[in-house]
Amino acid sequence: MITKPAGIEDIFPDQGVKWRYIIESAEKIFKVYNYKEIITPTMEFTEVFSRSIGDATDIVSKEMFTFEDRGGRSLTLRPEGTAGVVRAYVENGEYNRLSLCKFYYNGPMFRAEKPQKGRLRQFHQLGAEVFGSNDPYYDYEIISVVDSIAKNIGIEKYSIMLNSIGCRECKPIYTDKLKDFYNERTDKLCDDCKKRFSKNPLRLLDCKNESCRELRNNAPKISDHICSSCKEHFEKVCSCLDNSGIKYIIDNYLVRGLDYYTRTTFEFIAENLGSQNAFAGGGRYDYLIEHFDGKPTPGVGFAAGIERMFLLIENREINNTGIDAYIIHTGGDTLKKTIELALELRKNNLSIDFDPEVKGFKAQFKKGEREKASFFIIVGEDELLEGKASVKKQDSGEQLKVPFNELAGYLLSVVR
Repeated sequence: MITKPAGIEDIFPDQGVKWRYIIESAEKIFKVYNYKEIITPTMEFTEVFSRSIGDATDIVSKEMFTFEDRGGRSLTLRPEGTAGVVRAYVENGEYNRLSLCKFYYNGPMFRAEKPQKGRLRQFHQLGAEVFGSNDPYYDYEIISVVDSIAKNIGIEKYSIMLNSIGCRECKPIYTDKLKDFYNERTDKLCDDCKKRFSKNPLRLLDCKNESCRELRNNAPKISDHICSSCKEHFEKVCSCLDNSGIKYIIDNYLVRGLDYYTRTTFEFIAENLGSQNAFAGGGRYDYLIEHFDGKPTPGVGFAAGIERMFLLIENREINNTGIDAYIIHTGGDTLKKTIELALELRKNNLSIDFDPEVKGFKAQFKKGEREKASFFIIVGEDELLEGKASVKKQDSGEQLKVPFNELAGYLLSVVR
C-alpha cells in the first residue's frame, strides 16, 4: 500500500465541512473590510524567500523544500504567503501604481519541520496584506481583521500579544546593544542561538529553549530603545485598539520568526494548542518591497494557520447541510425519467443525487438519508403513468404529488 509522506494530511468530506466553514467565515470578514483575493503560485524562485525572509531564519536555513529544475534554476515550494504576494505586486505594474492595495489569500504552504500537533510539512494559511500606507491605522485594521475572523469562526480564549521592534534607524542601535549583552554570555546559548548571534541577534529573543529564555530576561528591552517616531506609531496602534475595545498584551520579546518585520509585530495565542500556541501572527514590513526592487512602499499583513484554527473549533458543531433531494426509482423507464429529472433540477442549481443501479426502496432511502437529503423524489411506475413525482419531506415525512414539469419550481420554493 502506498502511503502519504509524514507531515502531510488528507482532508475528507466530514472534515472538509469545518475546513470550508473556516475559509468562508474569513472571506466574509475580508469582504467587510474590502480586501480582494490574490492567488499566487505555490512554487517560486528560491530568491523570493531567501531575499525576503532572511538567510539566518530557521525557515530559510532549515525548513524550505528547495530543488533545481531541468534548467538548473533553484525553485522552492512556498513556506509562507507574504513574499509571493509582494513579488506579484512589484512585478505587476497595474497594481503597484495604485495608492493603496488590500489583498487576501489562502492556500498550502510547505516547511520541512518535525511533524507534530498543529505543525505539518504541508499546511494551509489564510492571510492579508495592505500595501501603500505607513499609517498606524492599518496596523490596527489588520489586527482587527484577525480578531473579527477569530470571533466569526467561534474561537474562544485567545490573547493578542503586541510589540514594536523599531525601524531601520533605531533597530540597528538596539541590535548592537543586544550583541553587547550576549557577547559575554554566548557559552550559555543553545547551538541555534550561537549561530543567530552573528547573523540576526534579534532572533535570540524568540528562542524557545529554556536556558535562552532565562537569559533574555536580563537583556535590554526593545521598548527602551525604539526611536520617538516608532514610539509614536506604536502608541497610535495601541490607541486604536483601546478605542475599539480589542484587548492586547504588550510583549517586549515578540520579534516573530521572519527578518522583514519592522515596527508593529503581533501574535494571536490560544490556550489549548500546546507548545505551538500561536494560530495567527503578523506585523509591519515597510522595507520589504524595496528588497524586491520595487519603489519604497510600506506594508503590513498577517497569516493564520487553518489547521490550528481547525483544532480550536474541533469540538464545535457546524451545520452540515446535505443535498436538496435524492431520487428513488425502480429501473427501466423510471431510471430514464430519473436521469432526465436530475439533469433538469441540476440546471436549476439544485443538488440532486440518485443510484443508477436497481435496488429496493429501503436501500435507496438509506442512501439518501446518509446524504442528508432534505427531500426524496419517488419515480415509480405509477408516478410515470400519472406524470407526477411523489415528493417526501425528510424532516416531517409529509408526502405530496408534484407534476414533473413543476418539480424544479416547487423544490426551489421550499429549499432556498
